[in-house]
Amino acid sequence: MKLALIGAGRIGKVHAQAIYSHPNVTLVAVADFHQPAAEALAEQYASRAASVDEIFADDEIDAVLIASSTPTHAEYLERAARAGKAVLCEKPIALDLARTRDGAHARCPTGT
Repeated sequence: MKLALIGAGRIGKVHAQAIYSHPNVTLVAVADFHQPAAEALAEQYASRAASVDEIFADDEIDAVLIASSTPTHAEYLERAARAGKAVLCEKPIALDLARTRDGAHARCPTGT
């Protein structure tokens, strides 16, 4: 599986190590609003830094792990679903219940 990581902060670093050590998963891209953080983490794990938009547009990426700041979780979850990618998301999805429900019920374009 080819996986992209969104978020290169404290928890993103924990996830990057876990992804890198899994024999069936390849960390192919890292994105972060602070580009130098994405670049450093990507270099550490033989990956590449990318923008969030590039990750969602890349058909070679199978899944996205969202470890960015909480206010971005629901939006990124929905975008990943629309792009047809499997999604793993840090908690909470959002800071209010209505937005959490909206994000948690995101569907890919095929309706699955």
